[in-house]
Amino acid sequence: MPVTARRLVGRENELGAIVGLLDAADQLPATALLAGDAGIGKTSVWLAGIDCAASRGYRVLSSRPSEAETGLSFAGLADLLGDAVGGVLPRLPPVQRRALEAALLLGESTHADERTVAAAFLGALGLLTDDGPLCLAVDDVQWLDAASVAALRFALARLNHQPVAALLAVRGDLPNWLRRAVPEERLRTVEVGGLSVGAIHELLRTRLDATFSRPTLIRLWETSAGNPFFALQLATALQRRGGSLAPGEELPIPSDLDELLHERLEGLGAAALEVARAVAALADPTLALVEAALGARLDRGLAEALAARILELDGPRLRFTHPLLASAVAARQTPARRRSLHARLADVVPSAEERARHLALATAGPDGDVASLLEGAARAAHARGAPPAAAELAEQALRLTPLANVEDARRRLLFAADRHHAAGDSGRAVALLGRARAAAAVGVERAVVLVALAGVQPDTREALTLYRQALAEAEGDLALEATIQLHLAELMRFSEGVEPGFAHAELAVRAASRTDDVALRCRVLATYGLLHFNSGRGIPRAEMDEALALERTLPEGPLIDGPFSIYCYQLTWSDDLNSARRHLLDLRAVLETRNEAAAEAETLWFLAFAEWRAGNWEESGRYAAAMWELTTQLGRATTPEEFPAALLAAHRGEITDARDRAQRALGRAEVEGSRMVQSFFAWLLGFIELSLGDATAALTYLRAADELRDGFLLEPAQRMELGDLLEALIAAGELDEAEEVCARWQERADTLEGAWALAILARGRGLLLAARGDHEGAFTSFERALAEHDRGSDPFQHARTLLALGRTQRRAKKRGAARTTLEDALARFEHLGARLWAEQARAELARIPGRLPSRGELTEGERRIAALAADGRTNREVASALFLTEHSVETVLSRVYRKLGLRSRTELASRLAREEEDPRPKS
Repeated sequence: MPVTARRLVGRENELGAIVGLLDAADQLPATALLAGDAGIGKTSVWLAGIDCAASRGYRVLSSRPSEAETGLSFAGLADLLGDAVGGVLPRLPPVQRRALEAALLLGESTHADERTVAAAFLGALGLLTDDGPLCLAVDDVQWLDAASVAALRFALARLNHQPVAALLAVRGDLPNWLRRAVPEERLRTVEVGGLSVGAIHELLRTRLDATFSRPTLIRLWETSAGNPFFALQLATALQRRGGSLAPGEELPIPSDLDELLHERLEGLGAAALEVARAVAALADPTLALVEAALGARLDRGLAEALAARILELDGPRLRFTHPLLASAVAARQTPARRRSLHARLADVVPSAEERARHLALATAGPDGDVASLLEGAARAAHARGAPPAAAELAEQALRLTPLANVEDARRRLLFAADRHHAAGDSGRAVALLGRARAAAAVGVERAVVLVALAGVQPDTREALTLYRQALAEAEGDLALEATIQLHLAELMRFSEGVEPGFAHAELAVRAASRTDDVALRCRVLATYGLLHFNSGRGIPRAEMDEALALERTLPEGPLIDGPFSIYCYQLTWSDDLNSARRHLLDLRAVLETRNEAAAEAETLWFLAFAEWRAGNWEESGRYAAAMWELTTQLGRATTPEEFPAALLAAHRGEITDARDRAQRALGRAEVEGSRMVQSFFAWLLGFIELSLGDATAALTYLRAADELRDGFLLEPAQRMELGDLLEALIAAGELDEAEEVCARWQERADTLEGAWALAILARGRGLLLAARGDHEGAFTSFERALAEHDRGSDPFQHARTLLALGRTQRRAKKRGAARTTLEDALARFEHLGARLWAEQARAELARIPGRLPSRGELTEGERRIAALAADGRTNREVASALFLTEHSVETVLSRVYRKLGLRSRTELASRLAREEEDPRPKS
């Protein structure tokens, strides 16, 4: 059953608490109270909770009182009973019926004794529960009239075992009357706080069809304190003004919010406003700092600002009671007053970075000294992992650079663009670099700008064009040439082919080796290692070790897309998932600390993929969702980022979702000209058809995926389509083509000795031999495949091999062995959550004659294996006798021990001997 028909953003926990209460029928009556500030989203959660109740068979009695109704007696009660009152009035005792009629203005009498009305309301609820559970839903309880509050309080206090769930929403804290009426064990308070930054992003996207750069999104989130109403208002005002903010610029406040804030600030005196402005301007507003800036004026204004609840004290720090007040205060001052305040603050703040920021805001025109200070502060912010701060400071430095300082301006512009891009504001980066390109002289100067511009391009073809233009103008600058060759190598592995990319990687190594730039040599060697791996040559240990050693000497390491990152990539694709997971988690922790969001998102992609391959699909889903949220906030949610979610949906058998995702992504990849990305989604579509049992339909996609990848991924372990292609070809009767595919990859797989590829090829060879009637040869190949699976860590492919073996055993009339193998495959598929493949295993089992065992009882196959093992035979001897693999025997014996609660063959022999003496079923 769906949780709710309404689509809520970022309220999973709150709604989950309501659902938990509604589903716990044995714990009713109970009350859920949604508490939070105005505009925080209580009503949305409340309405969704009502939907949940209705979908679960609750009859909903609801009221949404307004402030104007607080003086109208029993208005809320009339809402709650509504149409239901006609069915219960005749069944109430006469005195209660008359009182309720009077309260609801349904009879001639106008006298309604509150106690009698309350008793009638309780009686009415009891009668209504005869037909099923009730949900009493009241929004904005603070506006409920006193008479209705009295009736509701009376009823909630006296409900005993009736199936009644109350869903109340209130502005502020838990009302005292509710605390007294409802026992603590039956009251669940659900705090509705601010939304996360990701939820605010999704809210603005769905409600306003608007996306903002990550720095702007963070400003909207911080200023609104996660309040969805405020965030929507601020974002709408920002949209009207173009959707972006200049460095140091305040968010625009819309008129309706401005009026609300004006009411809060209107009565403040000049001294209190001055204190508030200082607090709004400081990054860390302590009492000591504000006093240093304002002197004696602090005492006069602070008490007033605190009394008016504009500011509050948190230890030695001052803060606004709501961030919106800070924006309103900052906006209510003239430019001259603002510059004067920042000049005073620059003299008292402790850090060089904040001093530079205040000096920038205090300076109206070009000033070379201040610009130099700002550039230094920007680089310090970059070093501490704060791209948004570095970008803003660098652009302020650019603004204040005198026109004559051309080289300083160019350097600062490039740095600002780089940091804007890292912070998630690629639009701002492109705009700055467009200015620089127009002004740059032909040659190295323009080549540098072209490289930077290519680096922020989302379109691969445009980026390649720009890099080639830059290479033509590099004019013998070895470091620049190596950098360009490096980027060309990286892009070509996804666009024009791994071998052309590898050629550029070799040229990059040659050029970088003639420079003294350690960081550049480090990056170049890592990229060489990446292309060496992708081209099917394995991991170049000497080059990777040198690159990793160089990276450890760099103060800024690990580098983005540097050796450590690429080593994680190699480990993931090499099926060394334990090492890959450990290193990826370490890398993510570093990137989080440095606020390198784009690189963190890429790391999350690989964590999602690694956990999928390891069979930890729930964990994989969490990483995929975190990656998608982060890339969406950054404005970089491109086609490759769709892959982990589509991959999981396909393997879980969520066919509609998986197919929709893959088809959309494939269409976009074709438009973008990204052959590598096309191959990923073509493979997924083929896998979906194969999962549904349609090998012919699967082949169309799988052949396309195979062809698309041929020039790009020559490492066998990266050919995810390989096993599916072989299976589909054999199922469709294309045996010669399957033979050619096996032969094409076998030599390389044998050379590299990767367990995953060797297992996939051995399984394919087993299926091929079985299709040609060579069952003994097939069983030998399956045995090798299972041995390779034991070396690797892909439980889904392991189960696929067991399914193929079991199917072959059944067709060879080895029914007992087939049942044992297929039961093993089925258990593995069910554990993973691979629904469609579990259905295939069940279908194969259903084709084997014989009674299926009861739960906990040994199967026929398990009993035969147990008997031979108890007779003293080794696993190898048991396997030979029953035409099984040793691996299958080990798996089945483990399951037998678990079912029977045994630990050794001695205990097993004793148990079976007793059963022979007394064959009656054991309880």
